[in-house]
Amino acid sequence: MTNFTNLTKKMFVTVMLLVTVVAVAPLKTLAQENHPTFAVVDFMKVNQGDEDKYVQVEENYWKPIHQERIKDGEIVAWELYKVRYTGTDDEYNFVTVTLFDDPAKLEHPLQVDWEKIKPEADLDKMFAETMASRQLVKKILFMQLDGVDAGENGQPVKYLQVNFMKVKPGGESAYVANEQKVWKPVHQEFVKNGTRAGWSIWQTLYPNGAGEPYQYVTVDDYNSFAQLGQADFQAAFKKAHGDEDVSELLKETDQARTLEKSELWELLDIVVKPKE
Repeated sequence: MTNFTNLTKKMFVTVMLLVTVVAVAPLKTLAQENHPTFAVVDFMKVNQGDEDKYVQVEENYWKPIHQERIKDGEIVAWELYKVRYTGTDDEYNFVTVTLFDDPAKLEHPLQVDWEKIKPEADLDKMFAETMASRQLVKKILFMQLDGVDAGENGQPVKYLQVNFMKVKPGGESAYVANEQKVWKPVHQEFVKNGTRAGWSIWQTLYPNGAGEPYQYVTVDDYNSFAQLGQADFQAAFKKAHGDEDVSELLKETDQARTLEKSELWELLDIVVKPKE
């Protein structure tokens, strides 16, 4: 791959975006009615000792591309996360997330003029360093169904607790209704009293099915590490549901889904569309 023509360079960048980091930015972003938010999430495996090298590749090579995509209106935001408390045997340890506000934009080919962004770039070197820095383990398309936003003046959330939910076939509607009826009001109370920065629920669109390990994720947002664990569930349930039997509400939740696992994601970098 030497002596690229301008056209070849553009095609190369398009392919690279499709197979590497085409992938939420603030996962807490509230979906608007008839204007759902879509997130392409890329799960990356980085070898021990190569973490700094991988982050540099994302920031030096791919962050400028995502900035250009935002300028062109292709995406709303891009974020880079480190998954905390992982080891060498874990499936992935970094995540990139890209947010779209229109499903049609997921279909269109990506067109980025790399020479316009960074004319001095060596595409051979970029390709080699990207492929050597990480393994793309999987890619998932999510759609946001609901959420609670603290509205922190557009400031990015530092930590996300991502909860992976397994739902039995045919139980999807009951599960989503349970999240909205039981848990959304509780998270609204958490946001009001400052023990949480936001909450959202997302459905996996592709891949999906009974054979997948989960079909939904909920995301709890935190502004700081110290904010983790501060929530008073009993007080929040009382304010959200009054004299309703908490044990019955929790039983309903347990019947609706299985919590497969929870992960803590730490925000490392972000590119986001400026507010108008």
